This record gives sequence, C-alpha cells and structure tokens, in this order.
Amino acid sequence: MRNGGELLAIDLCGGAGGWACAARGLPIRIIAAIDYDITALTTYQLNHPHVQPIVADVRNIPLAVSKLRSKVDLILGGIPCETISKWRDIADHSKVTEKELTNWHRTLDACMEIVKEAQPRWWCLEDVNAIVDHLPILTPYQKIDAAGYGPQRRERVFVGEFPKPKAGRDRRVLADCLRRGPYRIGTRVLRRTPKRSQYFSADHHSWFDPGRKSHTVCAWSSRRDVDSVVVDGDLRRQLEWQEAAALQGFPDDYVFFGPPTAVGKHIGQAIQIDTGRAILQAICDEREHEA
Repeated sequence: MRNGGELLAIDLCGGAGGWACAARGLPIRIIAAIDYDITALTTYQLNHPHVQPIVADVRNIPLAVSKLRSKVDLILGGIPCETISKWRDIADHSKVTEKELTNWHRTLDACMEIVKEAQPRWWCLEDVNAIVDHLPILTPYQKIDAAGYGPQRRERVFVGEFPKPKAGRDRRVLADCLRRGPYRIGTRVLRRTPKRSQYFSADHHSWFDPGRKSHTVCAWSSRRDVDSVVVDGDLRRQLEWQEAAALQGFPDDYVFFGPPTAVGKHIGQAIQIDTGRAILQAICDEREHEA
C-alpha cells in the first residue's frame, strides 16, 4: 500500500476497462493496463486517462513485469474466453484447432507467471467456468453469479487470492437496461418466432423476458440477429449495444471507440462490472481490517 493508502494494481488483458470501472471511487489505482487490442485500449484510455496503456500480448511479457515485484498490491484481469468457450460447447471440438487451444493455454500460463513474478497481496482473473479444468492444481478460484449484483444472470469463475464478496441482493432486471427507440430489426427476427430458452442455438431465437435478469450479453455479430431478441410490447427486436453495455455495468457516460462490431465485442468480453466492484470492495474491506 502506497500513496496515501491506495492499492496499486495492473490490469492484464484489460480490454475496454471493466475492472477500472469497478474500481471507481475505491482506494485502488490501476497504474497500467495491458492488451494487444489497440481499439480496446483506446476506449480504456479515453475513460481512464491516468492509466498507462501498454499495447502488448501478455504471452510476450511475463519476465518484463517481474520488476513490478513489491510495487503492485493487486493484479486484475480477464483472460480471453472465446477459445475455451468453443472447446466447452462443441462435443467433438471440431471448431477449435490444436494451435488455438495451445495459444489460449499460453495466455493463461503467461498471466499466472506474471502473478508469480509480481507476488501481489491480492489477484483476480475472470473467465468462463470452463477454465477450471485447465487451471494448475490447487489454484484458488471462486464461482460468482452476477445476478446478485446487477441485472444480468452470468456465472463466471474468478481465479485468484481475494476474499469472498458479500452476498448481493440487486433486484434490477433486463427492463432496467432497455432504452427507448429507435430499434433495428433484422430479417431473421421477422421470419421466425422466438422461444423462451436459457441457451443460444442456431435453431431458434432466444426470447429475453424484460421482467427477468438477462442471462448473457451476446456479441455484436450475425449471432446477434438470431439470438439477441427482447420483447418490447408486441415488438420483438435485437438488444442494442448500449443496452448490452448497461447490462455489463458500464456507466452512462462511458465512451466506446471503434466500429459497432468491435464495440460489441469489447462489451461482451468485459467483466460484469457490478460483480467486479463487489470483489474489489471485499478486498478493500479486508485491507482495512488488516491495517
């Protein structure tokens, strides 16, 4: 702890700045954010100008951050989940090449190596539940559902050393994140009838009931036309990217940089910010208790 009691942190695979949003108002200062996506880091820097952006692949820099030892109290991050999500969802794994899986493991190993070298008091890396089967033995983690902290039902694994956050009782639902029109409706929405379902499928549209917590945030892609359908009276429509950002907990004044496809991707890759804040608040409470 330095600089008037602030916890100093770095953000691995920082993306558009979800962890930095979660840290707002807390005695946590993120000093650097690392990501290879310059568009995502531009969004990060626009909204968090005091954080140093580092455009780099974490797989290439573990030894370079070893000098952070004894300088960083907290390491945060979000390990990219696309590869391991496909590996989990496809029975024959036919859409994930051995090279893709190896590269994903290199990313996971690099993040773990950075933690080992920096030796922070606390660390927390978010990913989908499937990561559990790929973690080194005895690696600590917690499964936390965002439903208690925000309008989204989204269970994720948070890998690391950090206290369990207090139980959340947030009552917000999807309707609390929907905006007034205009809306965009694709041809596939008009041609087919949505079904109520918890899971995505190419065979039907998911019907997001605005009176319930949303089960996920869909990427801005062709899948969005098939699955991201919400009900607004008698109108069935796609989820707008601004609404997806609200579900993830991004504040109303947040500025995203890049084309819609990139923005949707960055939103979908971000942590659920309300959940992240509960974790960071638990860390700050533990720090205060130890002091």
